[in-house]
Amino acid sequence: MKIVAFIDLSLYARSVIDHAIWLAREQQASVELVNIVSPNELAASNLAPVHPAGAMLLQHDGALDAKVADLARQGRERLDQGSKLLNEAGVFDVSTRLLEGHTSLTMVEAASPASIIIMGKRGEQADLARLPLGSNLERLARGSKVPVLAVSRSFRPIKRILAAIDAETSAAPAVNSLASGILPTCPLDLLHVGDRTDIAEQILEQAEAKLTGAGFDVRSRIEPGVAQTVVPERVVLDEIDLLAVSAFGTSRLRSMILGSLTSELLRACQVPVLLC
Repeated sequence: MKIVAFIDLSLYARSVIDHAIWLAREQQASVELVNIVSPNELAASNLAPVHPAGAMLLQHDGALDAKVADLARQGRERLDQGSKLLNEAGVFDVSTRLLEGHTSLTMVEAASPASIIIMGKRGEQADLARLPLGSNLERLARGSKVPVLAVSRSFRPIKRILAAIDAETSAAPAVNSLASGILPTCPLDLLHVGDRTDIAEQILEQAEAKLTGAGFDVRSRIEPGVAQTVVPERVVLDEIDLLAVSAFGTSRLRSMILGSLTSELLRACQVPVLLC
């Protein structure tokens, strides 16, 4: 099993490392730490209008090159610090990569050999008051074929998982990822928010059997209401430490997680979110 963990200069970097330590120790996994410097995106921040029609002029000078070099230096320092923390925690199968390129595209390419990806919910450019889901996280979740663990600003032991599934469509992505052994087993709640239908009950029963067979201590429930309200409530009331959702496919839940209601849910759930 291989973990690819993206660390930047944001407040989430240490949490990414701590979650990588936890998962690597539990799953006997290797860890690759990746930091990305994006000169093009940095240059774009130096665009200035030159006439009312809206034409833009790139202000490129030695200061930009110096800024890129400084970001690369800081990125290397973060990588070295992260590798040291992993080693001190007993994780020795660690590699690091400092890459240059468009952030989201480079992330997708760098994550291709991963079994699971770890990154912060927000990046170093995020407005902490308004953007619970970083744009790079959303692009990576859409472009990656493996689960993405989006972590909160601090680590706490993962003792109970909530898997929020759309049992009226298919529980497969989240259930299959969890049953594959991508995370260590622990007590797990299966939650479908919506009507109690025969199909929902059947899919929940099948999912519970599969996860129980994989070693999880499972309990399932169906609750009426809307997911963006019920899911955060259950996270708090049931003392959930990690939320898993089916982020790939065509379900209504995917549209919610990676759509217009993303900010609302991610802000409300102050726990790591596994996008499957």
